[in-house]
Amino acid sequence: MNSKPDKAKSGAGKKAAAARKPVTDGHDMLVSYESIVKMQKVLFTKKIEVVKSGVTKEQLTRLKEIFELDYDTLSALLVVTNRSLHLKKGKDILNRNISDRIIAIADVFSLGYNVFNSRELFHRWLRQPSRDLGGVVPLAMLDTITGMEEVKQQLMRMEMHS
Repeated sequence: MNSKPDKAKSGAGKKAAAARKPVTDGHDMLVSYESIVKMQKVLFTKKIEVVKSGVTKEQLTRLKEIFELDYDTLSALLVVTNRSLHLKKGKDILNRNISDRIIAIADVFSLGYNVFNSRELFHRWLRQPSRDLGGVVPLAMLDTITGMEEVKQQLMRMEMHS
């Protein structure tokens, strides 16, 4: 048998694996409250790079702590089962769709932290019904892209009036 196709396949596999490595340079934006606050200043290309390379379970666990979310809430926001989150381990990379949602949610939290200038105040606002959002709890709206956008719009309106 000709071994060229096998080499091509293994080479493509290595390239794909390299492309899926998590972004771990000095500007890792998913490691601390401070790094989440700074996400508003991170170029969209960097965010896309993180999505394409994939967020690790370790990073997701850290975000869960920073955002003060339980696994039930987190799995609802990411539109995955709680079990699928628990099956992942440390350096396991989450798929692109989940990674994309994680970055989108982190972006909302970043904006909120900047608008409120306080983690605690933003978390409190996020968990209480908002008259400006039709009496809905903002956190409950983060399970859809449309909901995320509406929460971001509300935060931007608040920022303009402060």
